Parts: sequence; C-alpha cells; structure tokens
Amino acid sequence: MPNTQDIVPGSLIQAAVFGGSGVGKTHFALTFPRPNVIDLDKGILTSRSQHFVSRYGNKPILYEQFKERSLNSRGIVLTHNAFDDACRYFDEWMKPVKRDLFDTWVVDSGTSLCEFAMNKAAILLGSNAFGRSPLSQTQSQALATGLLFPKIQDYGAERSMTEQFIRMVRDAGKHFVFILHEKETRDKEGQLLEIKPALTGQSADVVPAMFDNVWSMRVIGAGSSMRRVLATEPDGLRKAKSRLGMGELSNPDYDLVAQKMLDLIKTQGGITPSGGSSAPSVPAIQGASV
Repeated sequence: MPNTQDIVPGSLIQAAVFGGSGVGKTHFALTFPRPNVIDLDKGILTSRSQHFVSRYGNKPILYEQFKERSLNSRGIVLTHNAFDDACRYFDEWMKPVKRDLFDTWVVDSGTSLCEFAMNKAAILLGSNAFGRSPLSQTQSQALATGLLFPKIQDYGAERSMTEQFIRMVRDAGKHFVFILHEKETRDKEGQLLEIKPALTGQSADVVPAMFDNVWSMRVIGAGSSMRRVLATEPDGLRKAKSRLGMGELSNPDYDLVAQKMLDLIKTQGGITPSGGSSAPSVPAIQGASV
C-alpha cells in the first residue's frame, strides 16, 4: 500500500472536499495519516461507525469540538468564541512539542468555520471593541428580530478571517483536508445548473481558488451496490478541479488517492501534489500508511 514515504520530500496532499450530508466526506478525511480534526460539525463520531472501524480499526484520532457557547433563546450569538477557540487549538498543536504528533489537519467543516467567522464579525464591527456603541448594528438588529442580517462590512471581515485561517492551516507543512457542504444552483425552471461548495458571497469563489485540488463527493446506488464517488475534475455540474487530473475515484481513501497521485507523478515526469503554492518544503512524513 502507498504511503508518504513514497512521495518525494515537500509533497503534500491538500484538498477542499465538498458534498452533501452523509456522503462520506469525514470518513474520507479520517483515512489520512494521523489526523488532527478541528471539528466544527460534530462529525468525529464517524471514526467509531461500524463501516469505518471494520476497515480501519479503532484508529487513534486527535480532535477537539468547537461551538458558540453563548446564545439567546432565538439562537442569536451573544458573545463569539468558536472561531477564536479554533485558532488557539491550531496554535497549541503547532508548538514544537506537539507538531510531530500528527500528520494531517482536517477542518470539518469550512462552511461552519465561515459561520463562526461571521458571528465574530457581526459582533465586533461597530461595537465598543472599536470605541463605538456597546453593540454593533448587525447584532442589535439580530437581537431585536431574531434574524441575522449581515452588512457588507461583515461579509468582508468574515472573508478576511476565514481566508487567513485557511492559509494558516494550509501552510503548516501538513496534509490538509478542508471539508465543505455543497450548494446547488438552479434556474427559474428548477433546472440544476451547478453544484459547488456551500460558502457565502465572494467566498464561494475565493476559497476554492486557494486550493489546487477541489473534489466533490457523492453517493451512487443503494444497499450492497452503494459506492462513494470522488470527482476530482469538473463534469459540467460539479465545480471540481485537480492539479494532476485524477478523474473519478470509487470508494476513495487516502491510500487510493496517494497511489493514484504516485502513478501520475511517474507518468508526468515528477510533478508533486501540493495543496498550496506557498506550502513549505518538508521531509516526507513517516508511518503514513493507514
């Protein structure tokens, strides 16, 4: 079976993976070498599902779950914490004493990360944190109506925080699986036009552009004939892409993806898979076979 000892030093498998609920995105991510999961969607229990355990055993997985702790009865966030907590978790595990204890960062999901960044933006912008009124205009309106109506500046701040977080994780010298929900776009007649990562505003275009690999996952069939399919290239509907052009993979896991990349590297003259152009060169990670 392939492992990252076979991939040349400096190569990393880094990808944004999007798909609907229950199609296996978290399952796929957890097959990567020694994962450390920033769990924003409470998806870590996938690692204890019968299907996962039967194939990969009780694999040790580092993780922490994050959520907003202070909400009112309408679900409006009163004080933000989740985004900052995730940043602190990343910083803690990138300290020299801990950084060699894992090989892969998993963010599950980026859609929730954007939501937590928006919560922070909506609370801070215009508030007394900048010497103004006690509450931002967005938060005041949300508390009065029970609905959050972000302003243009809130979206700008959310994008800035989200993109900074992604770059921080991407450039950490680890494998990186960035999980996203999916969004369907339809015309007035209900005809499906495209399927892409579920992100708000300009983030829907900016965030995927931060990855060389954007892969779409779906389930085909049912029962004993069911299979998970990873699309790594656009197919007319799904906004996927792949640096190496891996095509479509059935029931994917890390070993299958790594083997496919190795085969393509050999045929394409030594091209190395990497999630971001600014990712630092690091030695090949040991013990990566799952």
